[in-house]
Amino acid sequence: MTQKNTKSAASGGKVWSRPAKGEGRFLNRLPGGAGKILAVGLVVVLAAFGLQYLWPGGFPLNGKKASEKGAVSQVYASGAIRLNEIMTSNSTALILPNGESPDWVEITNAGDRDVNLKGYSLAKTNNSLAFTFPNHTLAPGECVLVYCDGTQKEQEGGDFHAPFRLSSASDTMMLFNPGGTAIDTVNIPALSRNESYIRAGASSWQTTREYTPGLANTQESYLSLVSVTVADVLEITEVMASNASYVPDENGMYWDYVELHNTSDRDVNLAGYYLSDSADNAMKWCFPDAVLPAGGYMIVYASGRDTQEGGRLHTNFRLSSEGEQAVLSNKRGQPVSIVNYGLLKADQAYSKMPDGSFSTDLAPTPGQPNTQESAALILDQIAAQNTTGAILSEVCASSEIYEYDWVELKNVTGQKIDLSGFGLSDNGASPRKWQFPQGTILPAGGWLCVWMSGLDGVYDGELHAGFSLAAEGRNSLSLATPEGAIVDRIYLPEQYGDATYGREGNTSQLRYFAQATPGMENSADARYGRANMPQATVSGGLYAAGERLLVELSVPEGMRVYYTLDCSAPDETSTPYAGPISIGENTVLRARCYGDGLLPSWIETQTYFFGVEHAMRVVSLVGDPQDIFGDAGIYTLYEKTDYRVEGHVEMFLEDGETLISQGCQLMLHGQDSRKLPQKNFNVIASRDYGGLDEFSGRIFTKRDAEAYHSFVLRSSSEDGEKTRMRDSVLTTLAENTSVLYQETELCVVYINGAYWGHYNIRERTDAYGICQFEGWQGQEDEIDVIKRKYDVLRGEGQDFQQLVQWVKEADLSNDSAYETLAAQIDMRNFQEYIALEIFTGNTDTLNVKRYRNRNTDGLWRWALYDLDWAFYTDTDSIRRWLEKGEDEVSNIVDAALFKGCMENAGFREEFLTLLGEKMASDWSSAAVVQKINARYQALLPELPAQGARWGQTEAEYLRCLEDLLEYARTRPEKLIGYTRAELNLSDEDTQRYFGAALAEIQRYQQEGQG
Repeated sequence: MTQKNTKSAASGGKVWSRPAKGEGRFLNRLPGGAGKILAVGLVVVLAAFGLQYLWPGGFPLNGKKASEKGAVSQVYASGAIRLNEIMTSNSTALILPNGESPDWVEITNAGDRDVNLKGYSLAKTNNSLAFTFPNHTLAPGECVLVYCDGTQKEQEGGDFHAPFRLSSASDTMMLFNPGGTAIDTVNIPALSRNESYIRAGASSWQTTREYTPGLANTQESYLSLVSVTVADVLEITEVMASNASYVPDENGMYWDYVELHNTSDRDVNLAGYYLSDSADNAMKWCFPDAVLPAGGYMIVYASGRDTQEGGRLHTNFRLSSEGEQAVLSNKRGQPVSIVNYGLLKADQAYSKMPDGSFSTDLAPTPGQPNTQESAALILDQIAAQNTTGAILSEVCASSEIYEYDWVELKNVTGQKIDLSGFGLSDNGASPRKWQFPQGTILPAGGWLCVWMSGLDGVYDGELHAGFSLAAEGRNSLSLATPEGAIVDRIYLPEQYGDATYGREGNTSQLRYFAQATPGMENSADARYGRANMPQATVSGGLYAAGERLLVELSVPEGMRVYYTLDCSAPDETSTPYAGPISIGENTVLRARCYGDGLLPSWIETQTYFFGVEHAMRVVSLVGDPQDIFGDAGIYTLYEKTDYRVEGHVEMFLEDGETLISQGCQLMLHGQDSRKLPQKNFNVIASRDYGGLDEFSGRIFTKRDAEAYHSFVLRSSSEDGEKTRMRDSVLTTLAENTSVLYQETELCVVYINGAYWGHYNIRERTDAYGICQFEGWQGQEDEIDVIKRKYDVLRGEGQDFQQLVQWVKEADLSNDSAYETLAAQIDMRNFQEYIALEIFTGNTDTLNVKRYRNRNTDGLWRWALYDLDWAFYTDTDSIRRWLEKGEDEVSNIVDAALFKGCMENAGFREEFLTLLGEKMASDWSSAAVVQKINARYQALLPELPAQGARWGQTEAEYLRCLEDLLEYARTRPEKLIGYTRAELNLSDEDTQRYFGAALAEIQRYQQEGQG
């Protein structure tokens, strides 16, 4: 499978001569961090995630005392002492011990020497009241705050207070040296609450919400502020911003809520405390006289009603399910607990976990500790009220084995249960999202499975629900009566492809099961979670030849770690980790953690390369050798489409930086190319193997997208033994058109540490790629996609088939008929697509996809891909697209549409004009030859190794490259001749459509380019 296929000079030409090596091609990893945090001797006690300060006395935020520095010379350095940050509408960003929150001005020493500020002054204008500094030394890099509160408290408590205030509407601040000369002036714009105006450079300023009083103007400084909280016995422990079925109020109504916890051993009267949905307005709602017992929990309804009926507290504001803040403040208005939450679904809680972090992994536990035991107790309460006898028993929400996910119901009684009209739902606000058909029976003491396929109906005697389940979980699945009363509910945490989730026996204890048991008792081998993945102390990457690494693996307490160095998936029969692993040659390290009562962790994978030199990206694919090359591997069973295996992908940029490293799904890509030895791969982001739902990072530098669901590693398929660029270069001719095409990045691929040669990283033209290209993210399930003739990949395709049939029978020379067609397809997009196919002379036009989004304009559009057989044969493609007869004759599946449209004078005019304009510019010989030559230069350093690995000589490659170049040099002139003959164009028409292109051809030929 991995044996080299090489040729001798006698059998195919001379061997490759490798280009001279460049300097610094491989990367030496540097130990340690890249930056340091400098302490400036400031004592800052920050409150509520840094949204205020609590001064304990001493000398906060005002540099060092002169007595600490000793005598220093007076320095009038206008470039050293400067204004640095100003806040004119301070609300909670900075609060003094007396509860006041004055506006403030920050001054910094940007020089390299101590400066005594005595005599320096601040004023709003030359004639206004001024603040003058007393004896105070400011060291390099230090800053000092002056509170603009209209008082003159000279160093009271170590603070400076100015006799003037600032206007949030706009103001001017001036800084004077002791000689009275203005050394810095700032015109302050209107600032909103807690917004700062900061120096962003030597002479530039900007507004920001990331205030940093007393610290450098950086995001890191701001984050250091918001990471500290005021010590207080009260905290927010749970937020629900879309309550549909949990903890009703005194009237049986469901309102959003905030849960408070008293962490102390004494009762706390909440009177005078505040609750809000914004730290900028922390005192929005004041607690009445209400006691939170020691160690107790309290639910406060964010209903907007501002009442306290029946002992239940209701605020005067509501929460946004789109995400905002929940803020608890003390009696001085200082926030003591702030929770920033994002989008929350119905019945989803944002809960404080034992480690102090917040998560939506846990089921809501209003009024109780955030534990699995509390969740089970709430489930018991629901079960106690369930008189139907039907319960949810097992859920498969990330199936690796079954075609669809499924839900299992169990009858815990000895009587059959009629489920007619009962509802299943993943949304508490709609408990009967899907209803069981009439006559559905759950047998006595038996089980019933429902496929969560989204198909909604009964197929082959099996039930299919009208919605599917999300593998990321973090939502409730409920069973409701025909009246809408929820009788059972399972909160689903993250779901895994190798496990189901459900009840341990008939109890309320919810567990994972490594063995699925649909239609029978749940497995006795129940797991309460998944072990944490071990972490390697040294990341995989490109290292210098001769370097040796000592790699350690983290071992969580009470866990066992096993590892392999042969790419196999580690299990408990693998090598136990007992200490650092020495690595000095190309190695794939894989490790997995095991713990009692837990599912095995995901696999940690790191690939270490030594002395590897490439002028392009390096991609490492890792999978168990049996999954890739074994009897049931994807290489062996290459004809099985959509056959996926567990894998891991790492992508290293040219400078050695790691762009991607995560678990993924691997599957082969393509059709006939599956037979080739250097196969193509789809690399798909997946939670099923410890990865994420997407690859984060700019995989394609010419695109704006920062994340991708998947990408293709393409070996150039049928062009792989020729130029290795034909498709990836020619599809870029779609640049500056509306046609979707696959962007490209060059790379070399290693499979399980073995060199696999040059590949092209390509975008995928699947639903995710289409929606990303068009800006339709999140609407992947709403689009229709048709491949080849009428193969429906997603949605519906009957409309398109009927449209083509209508075109075959219609007279599109009639403008009314043509407008009917133009109302259903993006005509400009279609013209550009056909022009690309005709210009490139593509002989494999079965490779076409059309798509539409009914939520937008509903127009059909075209995607261009797989031009491996373009620019290959000298074809009169305009004739092929317009030849008489059915479009199947020439294998050109959209010929009927094009032939019909060309009967219309307007379309014909637009199309020929477009074709001529493109051949005079983007598609001219000069432009295309330049693309080919640029790609050749990029490939050249890798071609010797590629040729040696897969058996292509330099002579063979250069011969194929020359054929491609010759096609580019002659194509415009030949296509103009073909078009003129096929359409019987007059000299005048030829000049009108192709005059500029002919002039470009003449210029190119005279200059002898290419």
